[in-house]
Amino acid sequence: MIKIVYDLLKDKLNIAKITFTSGVNAASAEFDTHNQIDRCPLCGIALNENGVCPKCGYRKG
Repeated sequence: MIKIVYDLLKDKLNIAKITFTSGVNAASAEFDTHNQIDRCPLCGIALNENGVCPKCGYRKG
């Protein structure tokens, strides 16, 4: 399922990591990105223009 979602969205989004969870089961996959986007080292989400992660609050130092 991860491969299907990645193939559908890879041209529109710069996907670095996909995680699916269902109850106690989980699946995750990381992918190489093709452009330079600063990402949070904790959760993989792109940092905003101030260098702060919108999900966990990590600040780029």
